[in-house]
Amino acid sequence: MNKPGPILTDELLARYMANQATRSEIEQVQAWLEQSPDRVQELKGYRKLWEHSQAVGQPRRQVDTEAAWKKMQANMHAKSVRSAPEIPKIEENFAASPQELPEKSRRLNPIFWAAATLTLLMAAWGWLYFSKEQPTTPVVAVSTQQNTYEKTLPDGTVVHLNYNSTLSFENNLEGDTRRVSLRGEAFFNVAPDPAHPFVIDANGTEVTVLGTSFNVKAYGDAVRVDVRSGKVAVRKNEHRVELSPGEGVDIQADTVFRTIQANLNLAAYGTQVFEFTAQNLDSVVQTLNQGFHADIRLANPQLARCRLTARYERETLDYTLSMVAETLQLSIRREGNIYWLEGSGCL
Repeated sequence: MNKPGPILTDELLARYMANQATRSEIEQVQAWLEQSPDRVQELKGYRKLWEHSQAVGQPRRQVDTEAAWKKMQANMHAKSVRSAPEIPKIEENFAASPQELPEKSRRLNPIFWAAATLTLLMAAWGWLYFSKEQPTTPVVAVSTQQNTYEKTLPDGTVVHLNYNSTLSFENNLEGDTRRVSLRGEAFFNVAPDPAHPFVIDANGTEVTVLGTSFNVKAYGDAVRVDVRSGKVAVRKNEHRVELSPGEGVDIQADTVFRTIQANLNLAAYGTQVFEFTAQNLDSVVQTLNQGFHADIRLANPQLARCRLTARYERETLDYTLSMVAETLQLSIRREGNIYWLEGSGCL
C-alpha cells in the first residue's frame, strides 16, 4: 500500500502555479502527483481555475478577489435557479468577502489572495462538476500491432483480434446493450444473453447479435462480416440485412450491400482452422498467408491450377505446408521468411 502523500495547501499550489515555489515546495507537489495517476488530471483542473483567476504568468499583479467573488456569486445564483433539486448555499462554506475583512488582512501578500481566490473557484468548480452526471469514457480493452491476441470480455465473449486492430468497450458491458467498438479485424464468439444484445460499431457499420460466432473486418470504410453460427443483423445508415450461418456481407464506403457466401477461412487467424474443398492452390496460398501472416509463393505459375481438399486445425505453418506439399506431390524451399512451393504442375 502506498504511503499517504503530502497534503498541499491552496497557498502552496498558488505559489507553484505562479512559479514562485521553492525547490522544497516543488518537490512536495511532485511527490503528491506521484501518489496517484488521477492527480495529474486534478492538477490540470486546478491550473484551469488558476488561469481563470488571472494569476498564471502574472505573479506581481494584484488579484481582484472582490470581482472574482461577485462573479462566482452570480454564477452560483444562476446555477441554483436552473437546477431543480435544492442545494446548500455554497457561499456559506467560504470566508467573508474582502470588504468584510480587517484592513490588515487586505494588505496581506498577493499570493495569499491568489490562493484564496483559487480555493473559492476550486470549491465551486467541484460542486458544479460533481452535481451533474459525468459522461462515460470508453476504455480500450486491447490493441494489437504485428500480432494476434485473444481477449475474454467481462460478459464471457471471446474475441480474437487480428493484426493492427483495436477493441474498446464501455461500462464493463453492464448496460442494456453490450456495446463495443472495433477498428481492424476480429473474430467474435459472443456469450448468449437475449436480454442484452451484443452490438459492434465497426467504422460506422453496426453489427447486432444475441449469441453467435462471426468475423468482422473493418480496416477502412469497407466492412465485411462472415457468419459461422447463429444470426447477425448488419446495418449502415438506412440499409439493413440479416445473416444466417454460412452467409456474409460486403459493405463499401458508399453503403453498397453485397450479400456473399461466408469465407470462414478469413477467421483462421483466430480459430486456427483452415478448410478447403476443391480449392485452387493460389487461393489456398493466399488464405494461408492471411491466416499465418506468412509469405508463401508458387515457384511455378502452373501450380495455381492444382486443387486441394483438406482440413487443418490448430497446426503450425511448417506442418500445414508439409501436408499441402505431400498431398499435391510438391516440394518446399525456404529462403529466409519466404516459403516456395515447387513442382511441375497439376493436370
